[in-house]
Amino acid sequence: MQATQFLKICGLSLSLTLIGQMGHSAALKATESKVNLSPERPSLMEKALQQQRKDSKILRDENDLRVLTEIKVAPTQSFFAAQNQRFSRIVQALFIQNNS
Repeated sequence: MQATQFLKICGLSLSLTLIGQMGHSAALKATESKVNLSPERPSLMEKALQQQRKDSKILRDENDLRVLTEIKVAPTQSFFAAQNQRFSRIVQALFIQNNS
């Protein structure tokens, strides 16, 4: 008698677990299809972020273009001097000297 009750309890718990998992996966699948952001009308925040990225990309491209044109031409002493000057400024900014 106890063995049959144990089997009934095990079968019931197994079936409830499987049904719960299937219901959960169905609910997740239904919410995935509902979450669609319309690319037609971006929000003001998205517009601002896109504009900021575009502006920073233009500035970065200008700097990259300047460096590439300097590198394409055979590196001269003035190019190395300019690079050395930039590096020196960074080092001086990091290690501030006390002239007391």
